[in-house]
Amino acid sequence: MSESRHKFVTMTPEQRERWERDVAAIEEEKPELIRWAKQVMEEKRAMLVQVTDLLQAAREASGLTLDQLQEIAGINKAQLSKLFHADGNPTLYTLHRVADALGKRLVVTLAEK
Repeated sequence: MSESRHKFVTMTPEQRERWERDVAAIEEEKPELIRWAKQVMEEKRAMLVQVTDLLQAAREASGLTLDQLQEIAGINKAQLSKLFHADGNPTLYTLHRVADALGKRLVVTLAEK
């Protein structure tokens, strides 16, 4: 069975067993779905890593610690930590608040491929 990204979900042993059976069935019956889902997750992670790298560089340039950034941005430390480890699914508003706290402006651009 493949490793789950839901490592921190608390389940009873019975729930865990059922979940593992369901995942195994999907992997066996729909391998193309699993390949597609993995590709989507890899693409999403790559985009988040790019954003995280920019935010980390801005944070280092600002000289702010995570504690200081947390206070200025009004975002809890766990959420900031996930963001700076390219984990989770931050909203544009969260990214805007972090950028603003770093004295930056969040800009989203659509460009031709």
